[in-house]
Parts: sequence; structure tokens; C-alpha cells
Amino acid sequence: MKKSVILGIVGMAACVATSYGQGFINLDNYNYPGGIVNYGIGVPANGVSGAPGGAGVGLNSAWTVGVYWALGNLGLVDPASSALPNGALTLGTGAGSTAIANSGGSPGIFLASQFFPVPGGAVNGVVTLEMVAYPTVDGSYAATPTYRGHSAPFTLTMMAGSATPPTANAGPAFTTFAATPVPEPTTLALAGLGGLASLVAWRRKQA
Repeated sequence: MKKSVILGIVGMAACVATSYGQGFINLDNYNYPGGIVNYGIGVPANGVSGAPGGAGVGLNSAWTVGVYWALGNLGLVDPASSALPNGALTLGTGAGSTAIANSGGSPGIFLASQFFPVPGGAVNGVVTLEMVAYPTVDGSYAATPTYRGHSAPFTLTMMAGSATPPTANAGPAFTTFAATPVPEPTTLALAGLGGLASLVAWRRKQA
């Protein structure tokens, strides 16, 4: 009798340990169709040179897709754009955190070589994500001086790294977004000055 009780406790502990194991996400919209990544009007096909693309034209292997993330459902509002992702999110780094856009299949398709382990994330835990795309030659989303884009925020439930098929991935969860020209610093500065001037004028009118 005692032996059975001990075995039951060990079995329960094993189940609990499994549910709190390392959580993973899979950057994959090849096997699990959903949103795609485009490059916008006037953006070269390879992000550096070549013929400009158009809305609805998929990326090719000269583009990299990556992820910014945070644990939990943060309820963020951050429309897709070429700006930096929401400051509450952290850049995913290491194996599985990026994927090369592949024109060998349908345009805008990507598939990471392995799952991305989310630091501190648990299996069945929720994570908030934004997908990003940038020219591979530039090395990173934040560093690119030319063209880039990020998706709107979305959430996923993390899975086990050995899950087959994956129960959570970046395919159907995010909507299509496009890489567009990165605003020049002078453009941003002028926009800020214009906003400040409008605010001053409004306050004077109120007075």
C-alpha cells in the first residue's frame, strides 16, 4: 500500500514538472499558413538594390525574419510599422529566434531551423510577440538604415520543444505586414518639432 502511494506521488510530481518545463515558440508560416511578410512599394526585392517590389510581393532569401517577445499577455497596441517594436518587448536572440525568408515556396514564407526557447517561459504559458523583417546584409532589425518592418503584437501559447505537430507557432497568429523605408533621423526630428510647434500654438490659443 505504501509503495503504491509513493509511486502515485512520484507520478504526480513528474506531471507537474512537465507542465512547468521550458516553453518554445516556432517561427513557421510554411507548415502552418497564416500571415506573410511583404516588402512595400519602392523597396528593392533584396532590401539593398534590384527592382522595386510592390504591395503583396513576398520576400526572398535576402531578408531575415526575427522576433521580439515578452512573457504574458501584455495587451499592447503597436500598429505594424518600420519603427522599433514596443519597448516592453525584448529581442529574441540565439538559435531559432530568426528565420530566412524563403522564395522557394510561396512569397513571404519563413521557417526557422529549430524552435526558439523562451527564457523563463513555461510550456502552456502565454507570450506576447512582434515579428520583424529586415535585409539580412544589415545584421539586425535595429541596425538597418534602409528598409524594415514589424508586425502588430500578438500572443501565443508556448509548447514543448519536442511537440509534434507544434501546438503554437508564429504562422496563423500574426497578420501580414510589410518592410518599408526606415525614416531618416532628420525626418523624425522635423516631425517632432512640428508636433511641438502645434502644441505651443494650441496652448497659446487656450490661454
